[in-house]
Amino acid sequence: PDQDRVYWEAFFVALPVFCGYAALFGMQHHVKAKYGIKDDASAASYDFSFAISMVYFGNLVIRFGHKVVFCWMTPRCRVFLAMGCMACAMLMIAVLIFILDSYDLRWVVASYLIGGISVGTFEANILGCLTSLGGRTKQIAITAIPAGIACVLIGGFFFMGPPVDLPAPFIYIAVALLNFVGMIVMAVRIPDAAPDSPNFEFCAPLHKLAADLRNYRKWLPQMWHFAIASTIDMFMLSAFAPGMVPYVYDGATVAIAPGVALRTDSFMAIANVGNMCGGFVGRWLSYRVQPRHPLLYCACSVAGVAVLLSWVPVLAPFGMFFVLMGDGLIYGTISRHIDAAVPQEFNLIAISAWLFIG
Repeated sequence: PDQDRVYWEAFFVALPVFCGYAALFGMQHHVKAKYGIKDDASAASYDFSFAISMVYFGNLVIRFGHKVVFCWMTPRCRVFLAMGCMACAMLMIAVLIFILDSYDLRWVVASYLIGGISVGTFEANILGCLTSLGGRTKQIAITAIPAGIACVLIGGFFFMGPPVDLPAPFIYIAVALLNFVGMIVMAVRIPDAAPDSPNFEFCAPLHKLAADLRNYRKWLPQMWHFAIASTIDMFMLSAFAPGMVPYVYDGATVAIAPGVALRTDSFMAIANVGNMCGGFVGRWLSYRVQPRHPLLYCACSVAGVAVLLSWVPVLAPFGMFFVLMGDGLIYGTISRHIDAAVPQEFNLIAISAWLFIG
């Protein structure tokens, strides 16, 4: 592939999967309300929390496990599989839970687990597939992460609020359709790595993984300490952005000033504008500033969490902005560092290890 060409289409491959990820973690309260479960210390509430935690369990295990579970597939094939899994997870929630009114909590477990497997498989393999297409193409792809999240957390919440009042299942169905479109874009517009490329893995054995692990000195020392920043960053995201925010602002309306209240869906759409802007700014800066250790950028995320913990509604967009700007700086810096410091033949396993640790 031509490394001088910028494949802008990569943006529209990455975007749908992260729309789905945002629907899973950002709209979980809508699913909980559909089941009639309250935000309390009841057994039903704990069971629901366990069910939705499957998205993180599936994501964690498969971030490195995709090289074992899907060892018979090339990274490109795994990208298609991941997008298909996300579409399946979205349709399970929309059709089985919302449309057919099935209140079996196992549907939540299954859909969130499949969604987590999708994200964990997609992220490492799409970055691996794009490495041979150049850093600019990869930068565009990672910029799609906040854009995809914003499509749901801003666009989705806007349409679910007044005056549109769009039912939640339409958001899930739209995201499923977007993933099918993304698969077409990937197939038609993103070239495959040549069979002799270092990123190519034959479908059959596990010997490539074993060889990579034996040669860990060629890639692990260069990146393990960078991945620690991702661990801190992911805690901030999972706990606070949005994390517990939808559960704090869980009433029908949110009072943003004396005598001024917004519908909760509308408030979340506004708050998530900060989410989107921070993610864009962080990823844009990560490829333009002088490289620094990503642990330095955790200070930005900590500052954002401090703002959010004030629980002043009007400050929520600013807290979101700083948390997501830190996330973007950390993510882009590590991606850029791996491409520069790790031999290309170990690119995929280094990315997988980074995402697993983080």
